[in-house]
Amino acid sequence: MNAINEKKSHPSFLSALMLLISIFIIFLLGIGILNYPVEFVLILATIITSIYSCFYKSKWSDIIISFVGKIKDAVPAMLVLLSIGMLIGCWMISGTIPLMVYYGLEIINPSYLYLTAFLVTVCISTFTGTSWGSAGTIGVALVSVAAAMNVSLPITAGAVISGAYFGDKLSPLSDTTIMAALAAQVDLYQSIKNMLYTAIPAFIFACIGFYLVGSNLADVDSNIQVDTIPIMKTALSGLFNLSPILLLPPILVFVGATRKLDTVIVLIASSFLALFLSVIFQPFHIADIVSSAVNGFKTSMFANINDVPMNSATRENINILLNRGGMYSMVSPIVVMLCAFMFASALDVSGGLAVILNKLVIKLNTVTKTIVSTIFTSSLLVACTGNAVISFFLVKDMYNPCFENKKLHMVNMSRAMESGATLLEGLFPWTISGMFMAKTLGVNTLDYLPWAFFNLSCFIMALFYAVISRWTNFGTRYVD
Repeated sequence: MNAINEKKSHPSFLSALMLLISIFIIFLLGIGILNYPVEFVLILATIITSIYSCFYKSKWSDIIISFVGKIKDAVPAMLVLLSIGMLIGCWMISGTIPLMVYYGLEIINPSYLYLTAFLVTVCISTFTGTSWGSAGTIGVALVSVAAAMNVSLPITAGAVISGAYFGDKLSPLSDTTIMAALAAQVDLYQSIKNMLYTAIPAFIFACIGFYLVGSNLADVDSNIQVDTIPIMKTALSGLFNLSPILLLPPILVFVGATRKLDTVIVLIASSFLALFLSVIFQPFHIADIVSSAVNGFKTSMFANINDVPMNSATRENINILLNRGGMYSMVSPIVVMLCAFMFASALDVSGGLAVILNKLVIKLNTVTKTIVSTIFTSSLLVACTGNAVISFFLVKDMYNPCFENKKLHMVNMSRAMESGATLLEGLFPWTISGMFMAKTLGVNTLDYLPWAFFNLSCFIMALFYAVISRWTNFGTRYVD
C-alpha cells in the first residue's frame, strides 16, 4: 500500500479545477436541465473521476477501499432510514398519521388562515417528516380554502411551504435531516438540537409575519361554504377508527428522543406499538398490517373505500397522503447514498479536491468565512443539481478540512447545509421540489417565494450566527 502511494503523483491546481468544473457541468446538465436520474449522473461522474485518477497512478482498488470505509460509517444511518420507512408504514395503517391530519384540519380558522396554515403544516410535516406529503395533502386543502375565501394564494402557499419545510428540516423522520447528519457524521438528535438556534427565531418571525399579513382576514366573509375540509375529514374518519390513543407511537418517539435513547430501537419500538394499535382499532387483515411495515401502506387495503363519500379530487389527495411508508420506500435514498459515496470515494482518491482545498483553506481564515462559504456553496449546488442530498456529500468533502482546522463541531456544518440547501430547494423554480410545489399548490414558485417566511428567515439566521461568531460563541459549537 505504501508502494502504491509513493508512485502516485498529485494533480496540478489547473487540472483539479478543470475536473471540478467538468463535474459541476455534468450535474447542472444531467440533473438540473435534462432531469436524468440522480443515480445515473452520479455514476457517470464517478466514471469520469476514476479515469482522471488513473492519470495520476491511482487504482480502482484504492477507490473501493475508500468506498468500503464510507459505507462502514454509514451503516447506522442506513438502519435509521429503514426503521423510519417501517415506522411511517406502521403509523399509517394504525391511523396515527391520519389522526394528526384530521386534528390539523379541525383547528383551521379561516379568520387566521395564513397563520393556521403555517402552524398546521408545521405539525403535519414534523410528525410525518415529508414536505411533499404535507404540501400535497393538507396544503392542497388550505389553498382550496384560500381560493374559496378569495384571499391571497401566494401568501397561503408561502405559509404551507414554510410549515412543510419546518418538518423537513427538524423532523427525525425526514430523509434530508438524516442525510445532512450522515454527511456531516454527527448524531441525528445533536444535529436537530443545533438547528433549533436558527429554527426557533425563524418560527417566531414566521408566526408574527403570517399573523400580520393576515390580520385583515377577520373582515373577510368566513361563512363561505368550503367543502374541501369537511370532505377530507369525513373521508379520514370513514376510513379509519380515530382515537387519541393512536398518538401513543409519536409520544414514544418524543420520549425516546428526550431521553437520548438509541434511535433505531426507539423507532422500531414505536413501529410495533403502532402495529399493535392497528390490530385493535383498524379493520385490516394481519397480512396487510405486516405488508404495510415492509412494503408500505396502500389504499387498496381498505375494504370499505368505495363506501366512503368523496369526490375524485379528495380521493386523489387521500392516495397522496396514505400511499407511503414501508422499508422498501427507503431503498431509493439508500441507492442514492451509495452512488454518492462511490463518487465521493473516486473524488478523494483522485486528489483533485485536496489540491483545491489547500488553496481554499488559506482564503477561509476565519470561522465566519468558513460557515458563510459552506452555506452559499450548499445553495449553489442545490440550485445547479436540484438535489439537496448531493450537495450534502460534496460540501462535506470540500469543507471538512476547514472545519477541522478551526475546531468547529460538525453540527455547524449540518446546520449550514440544511439552511443553504434543504430550505431553499423548493424556492428555485427549476428544481424538482420547486416544480412539485408549484404544480401541487397551483402557485408559481416566484410568487410564493417572498412569503416563505420560515425558509428565508432560517437562511438569514444561519448567516447571522456565522457573522456574530467573531464576538460570541452563541449558536456556534466548537469541538470540546
